Parts: sequence; C-alpha cells; structure tokens
Amino acid sequence: MASSIKISRLISRSISSASSSTLFSRGGNGGYRGGLLAKYSTAAVVDEQPIKPLVQVEHIGLLIDGKFVDAASGKTFPTLDPRTGEVIAHVAEGHSEDIDRAVAAARKAFDIGPWPKMTTYESKR
Repeated sequence: MASSIKISRLISRSISSASSSTLFSRGGNGGYRGGLLAKYSTAAVVDEQPIKPLVQVEHIGLLIDGKFVDAASGKTFPTLDPRTGEVIAHVAEGHSEDIDRAVAAARKAFDIGPWPKMTTYESKR
C-alpha cells in the first residue's frame, strides 16, 4: 500500500510540474502516447480475443531419475488453465514413496554421476 502512495505522489508531482503540451504531447504514431499521462497510465487494455494456441501439456508424470514416471499410487490431480478454468491435464500426484524414489535417484546421481567432480561454476550451468 505504501508503495502505491509513493507512486501516486510521484505522478502527481510530475503532472503538476509539467505543461499541458508535455502532458498530451503526440507520439510519432499520431496518438497521445508520448506525454506523461501515457507514460504513467495505469489503465489496462482488455483484449477479448481468445489466446491461441491452446495450452498443451506434454509431461504429466513425476520427473524421477531423468524420466517422467507415474506416481506409485497411480493418483492424479487436475491442473486448470487459469485463463478459462478448464482442466488441461491430470498430473501425477506424488506421495512419500515417490519422494523416497526421487531422493534415492538424486543421491545416486550425486555420488556416482558427474556432480561431485564438477566445480561450482560448472554445476550452475
């Protein structure tokens, strides 16, 4: 809340110290886009066109040991498209058995794989 008050004060000072030609100066495209009002505007443009392409989920399993696998229990949960509220996939629901498999795979990769031989710089890439 405090940051929005600071922004409002900044905009008020900028607008009150500006001349009307600065406030409404025309941009290069012929619209009123170059002035302070356009620069500090909080108005949003609403576009009613549907977003394309539709969401496509490729992987719905748990990533364990470099492979996408189903949950040990076989359970899934729906994942919703936040734009429409429609179900876009049923994703694997991991539980303690899945966590144990993932931790064991990570431990194996760290102990036997290339990770222990890497420098910090190499492992960050």
